[in-house]
Amino acid sequence: MSVQLNRFMSVMVAGALVALTMATPAGAVFDPIGTEPVAPYAQPVDASVPKRGCTTTPADPKNTVSSTPAVQVIYAWHEGNGNNYEAYVERIAKIVDRMDWLLDESTNYDQHIKTSCRTGYDTSTYSGYAHALVIPEKIELADTTGETGPYAIADDLWAAGYDHDNRKYLVFEDFNGTATAHCGSVCVATTDDWDSATMMHELIHLHDVDHAKVSEVPNTFSLNDIMISQYNDWQIDQEFNTYYDPSETSALFYTSSYPDTRKVNLATLAQLTTPTCCDVGYSNDLLTAQERTIEATAPYSSPTGFSVSGGGWMQVTPPGSDGQVSARYYDGRRSLTMNVQSHAEGFVSITRKPAVTAGQRYKFFARLTTGTSGNVKLRLSWYNGSNSLISTSDSSLYALTSSWQEYNVSAIAPSGTATVQLSVVSPSGQNFSYLTDSWQLNHCNNTGNTPDGCRLSG
Repeated sequence: MSVQLNRFMSVMVAGALVALTMATPAGAVFDPIGTEPVAPYAQPVDASVPKRGCTTTPADPKNTVSSTPAVQVIYAWHEGNGNNYEAYVERIAKIVDRMDWLLDESTNYDQHIKTSCRTGYDTSTYSGYAHALVIPEKIELADTTGETGPYAIADDLWAAGYDHDNRKYLVFEDFNGTATAHCGSVCVATTDDWDSATMMHELIHLHDVDHAKVSEVPNTFSLNDIMISQYNDWQIDQEFNTYYDPSETSALFYTSSYPDTRKVNLATLAQLTTPTCCDVGYSNDLLTAQERTIEATAPYSSPTGFSVSGGGWMQVTPPGSDGQVSARYYDGRRSLTMNVQSHAEGFVSITRKPAVTAGQRYKFFARLTTGTSGNVKLRLSWYNGSNSLISTSDSSLYALTSSWQEYNVSAIAPSGTATVQLSVVSPSGQNFSYLTDSWQLNHCNNTGNTPDGCRLSG
């Protein structure tokens, strides 16, 4: 996958999804229907997908100069496969509604995709809504014998009059095309594998978000792509540390690996509604961006917002050579190093104690690694309104490894709890160093979707 950046950005995504069994319209030779994502838990069935509706309805969808920024949905066809708009229009609308669902359900913030509809249809019915939302467009520049690239799609839409900067175009290709995001003459997210995860993945790319991957050694990436998967995962940046944070819209995150310097927060995209707390969602974090990422603090210094006590001392991990462990983690920049000393238990804690509610479940996550060996546990320390300790909840004792692993502890806040403090604890009698990053405190309020209402480990 590559990214080309000047005024424009283009991201090419390879791979086809397994097609669901579905009758192909008469005369068609191409079946675009993809496989809807099922992780971390299944999306609702078609009949229960919430209908988002239209944010704006300009009289002429090609004349949107004074219209609210929005997403325009296009059904793209060409002579080689024919026009199957009537057969697919409601299916495409369902996919767009699923995209909106997965955005809203990714967090406990109410946020949606702004969609543009055309006038002249009864949007009180699903058929009328689908016809208003999805506009058919014949792609004159399409390759009727081979694969059609994003440049042809963008140029054709521009020539047809879909040429305004306040629109992002979702193009469902009913021919051999590509799952791609491209900003040229216009900004288009395209796919010939029709499902919500693939198209949301491409829409996210239009906001200058690259494929962020787990990495500690610079220029070496694991296979864990932490951007929303176009294959089976629907949640968006579940740890709020890569490109999306609706709870702290002023926070910006590196969208690609070192040495790229682009920063973004998808939550501020003009084609999305302003996020509003609170509802029920998958990943509900109570920490600040600095407490999750350690990005605002320079190497060698003491990490802002963290404190240490007992046996050990901490610092922002010093940078190392490309062949050694460095300050770089998720996005290639910062991590925290705890230098454990044997004379006492060592505690690395977030200094601030987030407010919590007694009787509700919370889950603390942290990623950890070591270049040698050592044992740690995660701790939730519960405090009352007078800042007196009530009790603690500890995880198992974890033997750290040389690879970055996510560990967690989950517990229900005891009676009388007002706040909680998060700590990584190293038992006494050890001398070693470990690195930590990507902390998260999940308020487990999405009950019914996962057994304990908490997000899954990742």
